[in-house]
This record gives sequence, C-alpha cells and structure tokens, in this order.
Amino acid sequence: MKIETYILVNNEERLIAYIMRHYTQFSHVIILDNNSHDQTIPVARSMGAEIWKYQVPDEMNDKVNMDIKNNCWKKSKADWVIVIDADEFVYHPDLVGFLGKTSATLIAPQWVEMYAEKFPTTKGQIYEEVNMGRVGHCHGHSKINLFRPSEIREMNWDAGCHNAKPIGNIIPLLECEVKTLHMRWLSKEYIIARSKYTADRMSAINKRMGWSFHFAWEPEKLSTIFDEDMKTITKIL
Repeated sequence: MKIETYILVNNEERLIAYIMRHYTQFSHVIILDNNSHDQTIPVARSMGAEIWKYQVPDEMNDKVNMDIKNNCWKKSKADWVIVIDADEFVYHPDLVGFLGKTSATLIAPQWVEMYAEKFPTTKGQIYEEVNMGRVGHCHGHSKINLFRPSEIREMNWDAGCHNAKPIGNIIPLLECEVKTLHMRWLSKEYIIARSKYTADRMSAINKRMGWSFHFAWEPEKLSTIFDEDMKTITKIL
C-alpha cells in the first residue's frame, strides 16, 4: 500500500523531527513549504521529505492555505493521502493494516488535543512522551484529513481547513479508532510563543474575516485555558 502525507509548514523546526519520525514510518512525506526560514526544510530534507515550495506572501493567509491543501494531492497515485498541518499526528498502532481493511474512502479520525507541561525532548516518537490529552471535536466537529485520491475529486476545505464538502465516491468513516493527535499545547511557553508568531503574520483577509482568531488571544487567556484544560486531561496512549 502506498500512502502519501502532505504537510503544510511554516517555521516548524521545533516539531519537524517529530513529524518526520512519525510519518515516515508508513508514508512518503511531501512538505508544503510556506516561507520557512529556519531549519525546518534542511531537517525535513535530511530525513527523506520531498519539498514543495510555494511562492506566496510571507503571512498567515487561510485563503492561500486552503487553496494549497485543496489542490496539492490531486495528481497523487497513492492508495491513500493524508493532508494536514504540521502539528497534526494521524495515529493508529497499525494504520496500514487498518486502511487495508476499511471500505471507507475518507476518514475523519477522532480528534484529541494533546498537552504537556514541558516541550518534549524525547529522541523517539513525540507521543511516547506527550500521551495525555482531551478527546473532543475539532472546532465542533471531526476533521477529515485521510482519504483515497482515486475516489475523491474535490475536498473543498473552507478557511482553516476544518470543514470540507468532498465530491466523489463518498464512503465516510467518522470518529473511528484512528486518532488525530493535535500537538499544539506543548507547554505554556510554546503555545504562547507560537500563537504570537502566527498572530504577528496575520494577513489582512484573516483579520477582516476573523479567520484563525484564536492565535490572537492574549497570553493571559492562553495561560488560563492551559491551566484549566490540564485539570481534565487523561492518558490517551
């Protein structure tokens, strides 16, 4: 079985080795580079990634990101493709075996927000160290990120790529034993710094439309959310 993983990145040097170690276990990784200028691309390339660079403005623009994700996979000859952001780890202990048995053509894994007191330093898989989280929904619903390109003609993700209106031979599988581990809350320091970085790059259209507004939350709000969420996390893996 051939699986391709398409990962949209911008300056992800703190996560990129974890991303590569996870996805190269079962897939060919294609990095969709949106103006990275740190060590993200050298590290990804050294670990076997194929790099696609996009000549787009150096800003957080959900319209651009939506267009990239809606089109990057369309020439794929793989059996399955995964299209994700750099902090999303699609996980199953035997993903290849699972995909080989399902009759579904697209999958919305169970969404899990993962949390850590300190940013991980393991040399292994990130979820070996970060294994606590909160099972829930992504913006109120499951997020489709895994599908058969031979059966799907269009994904039609909207801004933020949380909602999709796929076209093709639609046989969905929702909230199954496959998980998307969302590695965003990787210490209070990390979530505050990463949110500020993204907010500082926010495009005019994002501000006008209110897209990705959560990145502009004040550090005090993020700190409070982090502390409250940490009271409710349980062991996921």
